[in-house]
Amino acid sequence: MTHAQEVEATKAEDSRWGIGLGAAVIQRPYRDYDDETKAIPIVYFENRWVDVNGGRIDFKVNDSDVLDFRLRARYALDGYDPSESDYLQGMQERDDSAWVGAAVVWKNPIAEVSAEYLVDAMDNSEGSRGRVQVERRFGMGRFGLTPRVAAEWVDQKYVAYYYGVLPGEATMDRPFYEGDATVNVEAGLRLDYSPGRRHTFFLDVGTVSLGDEIKQSPLVERSSQTRISAGYLFHF
Repeated sequence: MTHAQEVEATKAEDSRWGIGLGAAVIQRPYRDYDDETKAIPIVYFENRWVDVNGGRIDFKVNDSDVLDFRLRARYALDGYDPSESDYLQGMQERDDSAWVGAAVVWKNPIAEVSAEYLVDAMDNSEGSRGRVQVERRFGMGRFGLTPRVAAEWVDQKYVAYYYGVLPGEATMDRPFYEGDATVNVEAGLRLDYSPGRRHTFFLDVGTVSLGDEIKQSPLVERSSQTRISAGYLFHF
């Protein structure tokens, strides 16, 4: 085997994976809707061509330490159960969905910049969404701190499905609403702590400032949505 072949073989065998468990408290923007607490199983795996992290799966198109092009699948918890709110009684349930598309990740000395464009693979909303995010991890011994900012565009079909009111759902207090495409802005902070090589604990707090077309929906009473998650990951 040549040296080049040995390098390629090493890359192919070089993989990292882990499993864990987390919990998330999700603040919905809907009227009279209580915060949700969900247990979340965590699976992490990465090698030369695949990156699995929680509800996201990436297939790497190229092998680069700087600019990665990827095919992406992501599961998003955007849906709601109308039985959880008196105001939403009579509405049809809106389902969570899997989203698929393409992404690019640029790793530079200042920050990691990523962008994605996804479409609803389950055709619940038949919509699409695009996101640009900038984040950087600051290591401090066994601790890490990762601030992030992001902007996400969602199209009219997404807004109509998750925040709209169908003609058959409209009432005197809940008028018909379709909305339009809009942009949400997110700021977040993640703290991780690794007491040993195989163990990582994390806490993540993120707040999304909702776009105008979502805030104008009769279903919405908050201008922002907050999510807090925490968990543990065991590395093999």
